[in-house]
Amino acid sequence: MSQVTEAAPQRSTGVPEPPAGWRRFRYIGPGVLWALAALATGELLFTPRVGAQYGYSLMWALVAVLVLKLFVTREIGRYSVVTGRRLLTGLAGLPGPAGWAIWVILVPQLVVGIAAIAGIASAAGSALALAVPGAIQLWTGVVIAAAAGLVLVGHYTGVEWVSRVLGVALALGAVVAAIQVGPDLTEAAAGFVPVPPDDLRVAEILPWLGFLSNGAAGLMWYSYWITAKGIGHAGVPAADRRDPRDLDSGQIDRVRGWLRTMSLDSTFAVVGVALITVAFLVLGAELLRPEGIVPAEADVARDLTRLFSEVFGSVGFWLMVVGLVSAFWTATLTNIDGWQRLYTDGVRRLLPARLAERTLTRPVVISRTAIVLWLATLPYAVFLIFGDPVALLTLAGSIEAVHIPLVAGLVLWLNRRTMPRALRAGRAATALVVAAVVFFTWFALYYLWQQFAG
Repeated sequence: MSQVTEAAPQRSTGVPEPPAGWRRFRYIGPGVLWALAALATGELLFTPRVGAQYGYSLMWALVAVLVLKLFVTREIGRYSVVTGRRLLTGLAGLPGPAGWAIWVILVPQLVVGIAAIAGIASAAGSALALAVPGAIQLWTGVVIAAAAGLVLVGHYTGVEWVSRVLGVALALGAVVAAIQVGPDLTEAAAGFVPVPPDDLRVAEILPWLGFLSNGAAGLMWYSYWITAKGIGHAGVPAADRRDPRDLDSGQIDRVRGWLRTMSLDSTFAVVGVALITVAFLVLGAELLRPEGIVPAEADVARDLTRLFSEVFGSVGFWLMVVGLVSAFWTATLTNIDGWQRLYTDGVRRLLPARLAERTLTRPVVISRTAIVLWLATLPYAVFLIFGDPVALLTLAGSIEAVHIPLVAGLVLWLNRRTMPRALRAGRAATALVVAAVVFFTWFALYYLWQQFAG
């Protein structure tokens, strides 16, 4: 688990002192991983498509999704900061039939993991095929095998940092290109009015809403990365952690300090995602929409290169190719890492106690099986059968969008059950999480209505 630096063990019977001032930036990391996991889908792939189809008319939805998902993410982070535990640990203890919350989380994500990795890796393969001789089928297999291999080994910090640098270069290039292109400010301003366009097909934008600023799975991964980073109560060995409801006033103040650090981390990530997303929306609306180009199928990478080549010429083409390979590669790596954590934790939670210590059910065995079989072999097979990156990611993103209200509702319920009032979200933050449930539920129902009515 090299994605996040593990905190040094502390022999303490309480919450460690939170960082102050600039020291808080040392804990910026989980949010960056959260943003990187979403970069290749919600921002890089679906945002230009939305811009090409609807221009700026859905700017209001973009802002709503970024704000609402930020507060859902904070609630997930709040649970791990306050308790020191991963989200599924808490969900496993909710009232009702044993493990019911784990089942409703895990089953949809088994489908999403296969479809998303197949789609992301094949998008990387399509970008590689533009630069290096070889078929997309070959390069998709290489991308999946290399990413899965590195997650299995667990030592890929160097590769990860190179990918981050290239991803930042791509993001900066998008912002500069958007500024040079220049958005239609009148049309963009009108897009903030929350009125769905007359020709809106929810099936076209549901995956965008699902993946933008991360999907349901990525939101839950934030819990794993918070605990791995050792933020708040997660920085205390499990044996020394206290029940949050037994913390004294001094310990509560310390937890609040860590919650502010977590909020800084998540806000930092969302601001970066917002800049990149708006830039790609501008490029899609100004460059692709006039020509009637909607990036799709195996030509998705070639279509996306137009976003830079029309602004920077041949240099822009190659910058975009390198950026696409890097972004989709990093997303493949991050998604395999995130889903194997979720699958391993979920399966372990569902196992009867008598099976938990068997050799075939140990965490390392479950993790490796998930990586090799469910997150590498099956996605590649699915790609070979269906072969359309956008269609695969559309399926995955649509499931994510429908799954988000469930995740948001469960984590809000969990936090109200497990932590003292002093550490719960305030009224405004709680209202925004409830608004996220309503927002995504409305789009899901609207989608179903269009499917049956049309």
